[in-house]
Amino acid sequence: MRKKSKVLSAAGGKFGILLVALVALMASAPVIIEKPVGVGVVAYDLFASAVLVASLHAARPGGTPVAIGLILALTDFGIGRLATFEGTRWLVILQILLWLSTLIFVTATILEAIFESEDVTVETLQESLCVYLLLGLIWVFAFALIEVAAPGSFQSQHGFRVAWSDDRSRRAELMRLSVLSYSTLAGSGTGDLTPSTEFANMAVALEAMMGQIYLAVVLARLVGVQAGQAPPGRVARADETGGVERAIRPGPGDSRRQKSEVEDERLPR
Repeated sequence: MRKKSKVLSAAGGKFGILLVALVALMASAPVIIEKPVGVGVVAYDLFASAVLVASLHAARPGGTPVAIGLILALTDFGIGRLATFEGTRWLVILQILLWLSTLIFVTATILEAIFESEDVTVETLQESLCVYLLLGLIWVFAFALIEVAAPGSFQSQHGFRVAWSDDRSRRAELMRLSVLSYSTLAGSGTGDLTPSTEFANMAVALEAMMGQIYLAVVLARLVGVQAGQAPPGRVARADETGGVERAIRPGPGDSRRQKSEVEDERLPR
């Protein structure tokens, strides 16, 4: 019977589900924006709700976080509809703050798990990638908050003007902010939007700096943990007399090596 791949097994885990939800939201956003208002709103809200639920489940597995995620998703949907009907800016700000608070909590929780990990596994790599994508999403809503609070902070090269009370315009602006955020995080600097105020410029610079620091620190952490792991096949344990017993098992297909070598070393008193 063929053994199941570790990558496929991890894809069904909590971080694998979150990773799929994030990639699906990012990949489908350009298509969703072009859809009619009714279809586009439902599709976008479904993907966004999946990210909310999956992120809380990844941060705190269990039934309660999933229930909280569903409540937040329904709240986000309700606030979005009220913002469309009422046309008030404070509802849009409330919706953005809901996303920001949830994403910051989830990102901090997963980041803590990465630094507490004692070995590097497929799940650890998934955690690192999820945090990277979540950081970009956090800055999407941070930029949106800046734009709502101070209209004109980000200017489109094609002269597009955003109407936050309109569903399609709001989704299109979030898409443009997503391109700006992830291109800044990756250091490519591409996108239709450019910061036009000092505060917006500083926010973009902070995201670029955060992306570089995250990659440097997390990569150093993962490499350090991997380097500190014991080589496969070598087991060390203290014996009853205070010595150290090391058993070296042969690798697959190595017929010349003995099946085990036991070496007792006396520890200095």
